[in-house]
Amino acid sequence: MYGVLVWPPEDLRRFLEELQALHGIRGFGPPHLNLRQPFDWPYEEEALRIALAGILRGHAPFRLRLGGWGYFPQGVVYLRAYGGTPFRRLYHALEPLAPPLKEIEGPSYLPHITLALGLSEEEARRLAQELPAPQRRSFLVKEVALVRDEDEGHLLEVARFPLGVEWGPR
Repeated sequence: MYGVLVWPPEDLRRFLEELQALHGIRGFGPPHLNLRQPFDWPYEEEALRIALAGILRGHAPFRLRLGGWGYFPQGVVYLRAYGGTPFRRLYHALEPLAPPLKEIEGPSYLPHITLALGLSEEEARRLAQELPAPQRRSFLVKEVALVRDEDEGHLLEVARFPLGVEWGPR
């Protein structure tokens, strides 16, 4: 299984991991923002890197604003994110890469960083109301990571692509 995502800056990552430790919760892998639902890739990994580089060509860095905490009824607690048109353009450009393993987000996708999975709806609601806001209110997305799930949540980064850079032959 593969994913295309954004790693949060170090201070935000630390803040999220400290909250996870304090509350005994976890998400799928380290804190991250999905740009693409997880998917399988039936070809060589190098072909995926080339395809992804082609899709990312022409996408410039953009600012991601952070909102408040929210929850999904499935027991997920998340930090809302807003990237505006540049985010939507990149998200939609990545959709044709490969079909998702499981259609869970669809056109109603809310950009977010997952803090916790596997809670009851009530636990998720309560936790989302109790959490402190991060000090950081935004960050510049300058690169995109391609990851492979090695073992149920152990995400191995296999490539990183700076935004605003021309990749491959011209």
